[in-house]
Amino acid sequence: MATASENHQLLSDYYAAYGSGGPEGLARMAAFYAENKPSYTAGNSELSGETNSPEESLKVMRRLQELSGGNITFAAPPTVLVAGDAVVALLVHEKHARIGRPELVVPRLYVYEIADGKISKSFGWQLEAKAFDEYYPRG
Repeated sequence: MATASENHQLLSDYYAAYGSGGPEGLARMAAFYAENKPSYTAGNSELSGETNSPEESLKVMRRLQELSGGNITFAAPPTVLVAGDAVVALLVHEKHARIGRPELVVPRLYVYEIADGKISKSFGWQLEAKAFDEYYPRG
């Protein structure tokens, strides 16, 4: 089992891997996923719901990039709220931009379970869920 410091670093490296985004950034992030990593994203947007594998998670992330024209960045580096030997919780302020809409900065809380040096599960909540859901409505 990893230490809290090692898991903190793993998540710092994970977000740094995104770099300037795009397909390359997503591919670098995917290298941090355990083989059967499920995820859950709260809300009622097109991007909400459960995934059951890294491939499904990447499909949702690619869709987010598609909807935003690739215009997703971080307003600041992620803030790690707590890091333990198996879990890391952090807050990210994501900037979203869509053609014909004003920019949206949304705080998102993520909880990651970590096993064997990989992200084994992830859970995400938009702290301004209504704004996020309206920005990315279900089609």
